[in-house]
Amino acid sequence: MSAQTQTIAGIVIYHPDQANLLRLVGVLAPDVREIVIYANSAFSQQDEETLRAAAHGTDLSVMRPGSNLGLGVAYNVLLDHATKRGAPFLLLLDQDSLPPPGAIPRLAALHARLATAGKKPAIVGPRPTDWSGKPLRSPPEQEGGRDETKATRVQFVISSGSLVNCEVARAVGSFRADFFIDAIDIEWCMRANHLGYSIWMADDVLMAHELGRGLIRLPFGLLLTDQPPRRLYTFLRNQLAMLRMAHVPLAHKAKTLLALPLRVAAYLVHNRFSRETRNALWHGLIDGARGKLETRESVLGKSSP
Repeated sequence: MSAQTQTIAGIVIYHPDQANLLRLVGVLAPDVREIVIYANSAFSQQDEETLRAAAHGTDLSVMRPGSNLGLGVAYNVLLDHATKRGAPFLLLLDQDSLPPPGAIPRLAALHARLATAGKKPAIVGPRPTDWSGKPLRSPPEQEGGRDETKATRVQFVISSGSLVNCEVARAVGSFRADFFIDAIDIEWCMRANHLGYSIWMADDVLMAHELGRGLIRLPFGLLLTDQPPRRLYTFLRNQLAMLRMAHVPLAHKAKTLLALPLRVAAYLVHNRFSRETRNALWHGLIDGARGKLETRESVLGKSSP
């Protein structure tokens, strides 16, 4: 059995669109050993059976933690499951992504080529696009960024669509459960880079991905992801928490601090200074500065009036 067909795919869902989830399962099934759904919201047995039929014989199971424990917990549980099953790779996905058919063998082959070349890859991810096929903004490149294998070494990749080397992941350590959601992938990738591993984006593997509610376009070509107020809290809090982490590059910290006033102003204006937005940003600033992180779903209530 080849490495890519031993891959386990883990999909984290939260009130998903069933049609999109069915399509995603159908694309993944031919190229993985098993599909595991981690349900951070209620998911019926009937919907599970429908997904199992869409997998066409590929093992599919649903994990139901009973409440929304956040992405970090979900990733750690999925990684532990893949490790116990002896899988070389874990493919992380959320319900808002759709990789092309055959993406997993191509990402696994790139992993192998980079490993053979001594690059110590931790994660190889696709190049995300919007649903029209237009590439989304790329993360910063790392030194030695281009590779003859049509890959770019980057500071981080988004978690969805990322093929994680399970053995390397054990060395890098757990995903930040206390981040709950937002910047979990960024922090983990930066930690991996700091430990001597590398993060890569496959330039020729495109994956449709829905980023938040769209983009907010600012002067001078600047773009912000449009997020609901409750996500503004975790985004701001976690980015500020990363300022105290030694493995986070100084350039990223400087960029965070310089962009902070513009981000806050843009979100306030875009959301018409709503009370929910003001509360979310205020709590994010205060808790981020204090390093007060929570893992409970109640963290999303920080934006409530």
